[in-house]
Amino acid sequence: MKNMGKYLFLGLVAVALEWVFVALADAFFDGMPQTERVVIGTGFFLAFELVICTGAVISKLENGTKTKEK
Repeated sequence: MKNMGKYLFLGLVAVALEWVFVALADAFFDGMPQTERVVIGTGFFLAFELVICTGAVISKLENGTKTKEK
């Protein structure tokens, strides 16, 4: 329960970042229809988030194996 506030805050930060990515894609791909711009912006954000989450998981796994070896 103690970490719930932290994860709620991180979720809200992720939503705000998605808005930024979608807005940037909307401005960058101005010649496309709006639905395609939104899909591209969301795809960019999901790729960015996947890289960040994968790095966090790998970091946790590496830290877990280092503490077990000691």
